[in-house]
Amino acid sequence: MDKLGYSKIEILIVIVLLGIVAFITINKTSYAFAVDKTEAVNEVKYLIEIQAEDYALANTTLFEETDTTYISVDDLIEAGYLIGNEDGLLTDPTDSSKNLNDTKVKLEYNADENNVTATVVD
Repeated sequence: MDKLGYSKIEILIVIVLLGIVAFITINKTSYAFAVDKTEAVNEVKYLIEIQAEDYALANTTLFEETDTTYISVDDLIEAGYLIGNEDGLLTDPTDSSKNLNDTKVKLEYNADENNVTATVVD
């Protein structure tokens, strides 16, 4: 039997095998392009903490009665230490429909070192 080409069955098997290999490859590589939003959240929290420390050092009257106090992100926006969107809202990088204006920041003042430590309270 002289064959000059491939049969339909042979071509179908090759196409199916190529499809399976392509599916596996695309499935595995799609995770490489996934965005890690936890890093963005941590960067926003760090920015809030740094700006809250600056705010507290400029307003040491916050610590007249106690060495620990709480402020909100909204206080930082109103004082000009953070900038919100056109509505004055600082949005969550993982969910743009949530705003962070009500997020509390704990400020601890060390009078001996004239140092403030800020921590975002979840």
